[in-house]
Amino acid sequence: MLILESIRMAMSAILTHKLRSFLTLLGVIIGVMTIIGMMTIIRGLQLEIEKQMTGLTADVFQVQRHDLQMGFGHQRRDQRRPKLTLEEALAIKERCELLSLVGPETWQFGQWVAYRGERTNPNITVGGGYPEFAPNNGYDVAVGRFITYDDVAHSRRVIVIGDAVAKKLFPFEDPLGKEVRLERGKFRVIGIFAEEGTTIGSSDDNHVCIPFSTHQKLYGKHRSINITLKALSPDVFHEAQDEVVGVLRTMRGLKPDEPDNFAIWSPENLIENFNQMSLWVKIAAIGICGISLVVAGIGIMNIMLVSVTERTREIGVRMAIGAKKMTILSQFLVEAVILSEVGGFIGVLLGVTVPLWLGQAFNLPTAVPFWSIVLGLLFCSFVGIVFGMWPAVRASRLDPVEALRYE
Repeated sequence: MLILESIRMAMSAILTHKLRSFLTLLGVIIGVMTIIGMMTIIRGLQLEIEKQMTGLTADVFQVQRHDLQMGFGHQRRDQRRPKLTLEEALAIKERCELLSLVGPETWQFGQWVAYRGERTNPNITVGGGYPEFAPNNGYDVAVGRFITYDDVAHSRRVIVIGDAVAKKLFPFEDPLGKEVRLERGKFRVIGIFAEEGTTIGSSDDNHVCIPFSTHQKLYGKHRSINITLKALSPDVFHEAQDEVVGVLRTMRGLKPDEPDNFAIWSPENLIENFNQMSLWVKIAAIGICGISLVVAGIGIMNIMLVSVTERTREIGVRMAIGAKKMTILSQFLVEAVILSEVGGFIGVLLGVTVPLWLGQAFNLPTAVPFWSIVLGLLFCSFVGIVFGMWPAVRASRLDPVEALRYE
C-alpha cells in the first residue's frame, strides 16, 4: 500500500508541476537516452562488421605495410617501413605450402568511370589484381568473366565493373564488350561483379578491377602493394600466417629480436580492433550519462526538498496519528526513485526509437542491447536513492509539533 500511495503522490506531483518536473527530469532523460542510443548504434555497427568479416571466409588474411591500429608514434614509425613488393608476394607463393591462393593487389580511391555522356561520382575504387583478387576479397562475377593471368601478362585494358557502376552507366543495355573510360584511359568491360549491397550506409558496389600490371602502369609502380592470402583450410589458418611471417622476415633480414616491419590483417583482428575502439566510445557514453544523471540528481533532490517544505503540515499530521520515522522516510525515498524512473522510461523510449529511426532513414545498422536498457534504469534508481535520501531523512526528522504549526 505504501509503495502504491507513494507512486500516486509522485505522479500527482509531476502532473501538478509539469514544467518544473520536465526540467528536473531532463537530465535523466538525456543521460539514459545517450547511453542506450550510443550502445544501440555501436552494437549495430559491431554486428554489421562481424557479418562482413565473416563473409570474407575464415581462412583469408592480408599482409600490409601499415598496422591496423596506429597512434601518432606508430604512424611515424610505419612510414619508415619498407614497401611490400611484387617480388615478396611471388616468393610467398613459391615458398609457403599452407596457402592455396596468393593475390598481389593495389588500389586507387576516389576515381570516376564514364560511358558516353554518363559519368559516375568520383567515389569509385579501382583495384588492380590477379585472378586471385575476386575469391580472396569475397567477390563473385555475375556476368562475363574475371581477369586472367594472360590479361596481367599483357597489361590488357580490360575491366570488371561493380553492380552500382553497371546500373549507373548501362541502365538499358548490356555492358559486356563496351568501352568505358577511367580518368587515365579506355577499358573494355569483360565482367560485372555480383551485387554486394551496403555496409554502414555506403554501397559496396562502387568498385572496379583491372589487371595488376595495367594498374601499376596507370597509377605508379613504386607504391606498396597489399597481399591477400587464403590458407588451405581454416584448420591451418594460424600456421599459414606464421609461415608467411617467416618468409617475409627471412627476405627482409630481420633478426630474432627485431619486430616485424609489416602487418598481418585478418577478420578476427579487424573485429578485435573495432571492439577495442568501441570500448572507449562506450566508456565515454557512460561518462556523459553519469554527468547528466548527477545534474538530474541535484534537480531531483531540489524538487524533493521543495516537496518536503510544501507538505510539512501533512507530515506533522501523519506523525501525530502514529506514522513512524521510517514510514515517512520510505515514502519520500520511493517518491524520489519513482520521479527518477519516470525520466528513465522516457529516456529508454527515446534511446530506442531515435537510433532505430535514424538507422531506417540513413540505412545504418542498429541493434538495441538489452543490457543498456537495464543499466539505464538501474542508474535512475541509484540516482533516485542517493539524491532522494537527504530530503527523505529531513522529512522523517521533522518535529511533529513544529510541523503542525507550519503555514
